[in-house]
Amino acid sequence: MSEVLGFDLRIAYADFTLEAAAEVPLTGITALSGASGSGKTTLLRAIAGLERGVEGRVEFAGTDWTGLRAEARGIGYVFQDARLFPHLDVAGNLAYGAKRRGTPADQIRAVVEALDLGPLLHRAPETLSGGEARRVALGRALASGPRILLMDEPLAGLDRARKAQLMPYIARAVAGFGVPALYVTHSAVEIGFLADRTLSIAEGRLTGWSPPAPRLIGQVIATAPGQIELAFADHRIWLNGQGEVGEIWAIPLGQDYLISADPPGISNAALCLQGAVERAEPGSGEILVQIAGQRINLPWPRNDGAVPQTQAALWLSLPRLAARPVQTEYYPSDSE
Repeated sequence: MSEVLGFDLRIAYADFTLEAAAEVPLTGITALSGASGSGKTTLLRAIAGLERGVEGRVEFAGTDWTGLRAEARGIGYVFQDARLFPHLDVAGNLAYGAKRRGTPADQIRAVVEALDLGPLLHRAPETLSGGEARRVALGRALASGPRILLMDEPLAGLDRARKAQLMPYIARAVAGFGVPALYVTHSAVEIGFLADRTLSIAEGRLTGWSPPAPRLIGQVIATAPGQIELAFADHRIWLNGQGEVGEIWAIPLGQDYLISADPPGISNAALCLQGAVERAEPGSGEILVQIAGQRINLPWPRNDGAVPQTQAALWLSLPRLAARPVQTEYYPSDSE
């Protein structure tokens, strides 16, 4: 098992109590998901050392953080709103985060490149769009050389198109800099694209782990400016993204893929793959399929509970494509 962020915390308020204990793998992106008021932000702030009245312990990769001030924990915290310093330009905001921890200049340049911040460096915060400000906020957190990113609904308030533009930057930053992230959200779209695992919370209690949403895994075999060629099984496809040959990337299937037991015929889909049913249990609402050399669990929504026969052919169609680098497929079981 990889190194973990471990915590066993309790906070009691007049009208709300949080009791949460878990071990979070320090790889990739862990989504902390729950409805509004479930305790997501409170737990994140407690881990960061920003919440008062916290009882219990926090450990990071074997180091005891209990009682440490927030600035001593080596955390990069990204809030719901960008919270950029209005008296500093973008370069100044990045330099502030870097100066506090002595980040070398080459790492700052890498952050600027990874998040495409070069054209913004001399802009004032009030001139930035919402998406640009979020990128700068993420850049400032990364420029501080954090051991972990704690991200509190960093895309809240943005429309779906703007989120789709920003999510690859977040994925690339986590994978490219090797910094794990604990990502608070209640958005199924963000979880589907970003999360390597999901930890759910409700009414101040953790309710269990979930694996990544269905996705196809491939390897980058070629690159061009702003694009990668991804290979999985016998398939090759060019996608938007900045990557390097040899990296492992995922195509999240999202919520709008189509699956059919009949050939789709002429289709406007961005990608159409034929597979076969490996396992299907009536009434389960899910089937295990073999497709593009991979085994993937997919929902099979039928009101009558009927499922296709084992080894039956099926077709998966994706109306649009987006991909992100991944670091791990590991997620804990509820017993861990």
